[in-house]
Amino acid sequence: MNAQDERSVGELLLDADFSTRQVLMDVTGQDAPAMLRTWGEVVQSASELWASLPQPVHGGTGPIDGVTMARLEAMSLGMHRTQVRRGWPGDGPADERLLHVAETLTRAADLIGRRGGHIRPTDTAVRADLDAARMRIMHTLYVGAHGVGVAAREHVADVELSTRGKSSRESRGVPRGQDAISRLAAFEQLAGAYVGNRFARAAQGEHVRGPYGSERLQQALIGWDIQAHRTLAATPTAPNLLLTARTQAGIATAAGAILHAGARTGHVDTHAYQHRLAPSLDATQEAWTHVADRWAEMTSPADRTDLDLVHAAGELRAAVREVAHDKTTWARPDVMAGRVDLGEAAQHLQQALSAAVDVACVIRDVAAQDANLTGPARAMSHRANADIDRATERGHRGEDVVWVTPGDVYANRTVTIPEPVRAGLVDATDTLVQTASNAMSAASCLDRATQDRPTGSGQEATAPRSRRHEALTPMAQVSPRVARP
Repeated sequence: MNAQDERSVGELLLDADFSTRQVLMDVTGQDAPAMLRTWGEVVQSASELWASLPQPVHGGTGPIDGVTMARLEAMSLGMHRTQVRRGWPGDGPADERLLHVAETLTRAADLIGRRGGHIRPTDTAVRADLDAARMRIMHTLYVGAHGVGVAAREHVADVELSTRGKSSRESRGVPRGQDAISRLAAFEQLAGAYVGNRFARAAQGEHVRGPYGSERLQQALIGWDIQAHRTLAATPTAPNLLLTARTQAGIATAAGAILHAGARTGHVDTHAYQHRLAPSLDATQEAWTHVADRWAEMTSPADRTDLDLVHAAGELRAAVREVAHDKTTWARPDVMAGRVDLGEAAQHLQQALSAAVDVACVIRDVAAQDANLTGPARAMSHRANADIDRATERGHRGEDVVWVTPGDVYANRTVTIPEPVRAGLVDATDTLVQTASNAMSAASCLDRATQDRPTGSGQEATAPRSRRHEALTPMAQVSPRVARP
């Protein structure tokens, strides 16, 4: 597809921040070496973006000075020099999720360099927007450092367990990992001191460009559906399937929030929303998330996600935020209604929920028929045992089989997924197809609702049923491992 990235600087900063949060949710010990190799690129990109932001007219110090960023950059360079000198973690693949963050920050700096030369921070609103941008950058580093630190701690624990009683050469990763943990903790503390309790207040100063109708949302949903089908037809790999499932879960969550606003403002039938739409959207969001978690277990740090799929997901996140978010929280129903025609938005979402059924069927076919599915040996062994235990609890006692060899588990090699894992994946995707079909059926009322909207009925929908609608972002579950060109 190779579409041009049309996101604004603010949207790119949001994407980088949310991506580090997703990394924190997904991180494991096996990710640590790749994350440590890549962390310096994130810090360097953040520092360059920070420097590209217009400086205050009268200089000076305070919340917007660059002292903290300069210290963080120096700490990161020191960590990198130590890694090179010690040869640890050594050569190997980069962490694609952190590369995505670094590339997003670099893209924002490039935009400012090309188009931001006219900005002069003399106006109060402009200064507030710049403060918010700096806070987003620092928060990205704060959360990112914590995620890398979590991975390093888990990695050290794994190495300690696997090298117990062995030579110092084999266990040398333990003290080196502990040193990295200490330095990351210091980095996190310094970034955290800048963020403090000012994040929400600073974010209120963000300038958010308003949507010009619901066309961007419509085009983003269509573009996502087309690209998802193209990618899964060509390369149905675990990272592509993971991003697809997470993005579809985000669509379901966003649909719940936008349709709730439609019900509150008379653009969607209140009874239909409460009794059909909301329950079915909750169920399909849970099903997509469960399937995404399954695919996540089958990915490894060296995996790559299709760049066109990444771009389509990023544009969709930005389009949803433009309609449904207000700084750090969901926009109120009346605010959403003031931005777009919620009746039109409901129709676009109905079409997206219908298209989701076919995407679910494609994923189910891959789960059932693709003989090339693989995953890390340790994760596959744990998943196979868990699925067998669940089957036993339901009264299905199978033969005792070693599905993954001890040697593969020890080395954590990539292995073909065991049959119990495939069976569990097929069960999960069967459920997904059913819940997606139920959501499509429930959304069929949206055509009638938009053709004959209730006016002045006095009815108001209750608050959204699921706490997911109170989350920071409707698409926050989506964070890909990005392919390098």
